[in-house]
Amino acid sequence: MRAKGFTLIEILIAVFILGIVLSTVYASYTGTFRIIRATETDAEIYGMARTVLDRMTRDLEATASWKGEFTFTARPYYLGNREFTRLIFRSTAHIAFGEKEEPAGVAVIEYGVEEGMEKEGYTLSRSDSLRRDPEKEETPTGGFLLCDRIETLAYRFFDGAGKEYTTWDNGDDEAQKKKAPAMVEIRLGLVNEKDREHPFPFMTRVRLPLSQAVTP
Repeated sequence: MRAKGFTLIEILIAVFILGIVLSTVYASYTGTFRIIRATETDAEIYGMARTVLDRMTRDLEATASWKGEFTFTARPYYLGNREFTRLIFRSTAHIAFGEKEEPAGVAVIEYGVEEGMEKEGYTLSRSDSLRRDPEKEETPTGGFLLCDRIETLAYRFFDGAGKEYTTWDNGDDEAQKKKAPAMVEIRLGLVNEKDREHPFPFMTRVRLPLSQAVTP
């Protein structure tokens, strides 16, 4: 009588089939986790873009004059071989961070891009000061990080007639002196880790309701 058991060939076939099943399950799970990670990254990127563009929109829509004139300058500068724009303007969208700080008023707001520290790309900082004189004082310390992983950030400015500019109040153009643009276009590109040559693009246009108001 033949003893009960498995032959070597039967065991090898069973191991082979088990290996195929486990490989299929592993590939399915890793693919699922990869999709989850990519979805989380995309959600984080889009959430960050929505937050920063909403903050900038609020600040720009609240652009205000001071003593009958507007402070609004957009001047280019370089970080390495990259060109960015430093945006400085007065706005009533002041944010008070301390208990002793005045909760409201016409503040000087400045947006500037800086070198990133930990993550890839650049960072965007926002400073906000009620008593700053932008013509005499440098950018104050204490600004807060608004966005990181920036690949590109560019502005376009439009006057009341719809003429487009890449800078504002950066020379002898009398059409811009002590005035604010009628509309600002913001183009933001955030780092795409899968393809650095094609960052995630975001764009919005902001109308400045008070910029064309006649002041005494």
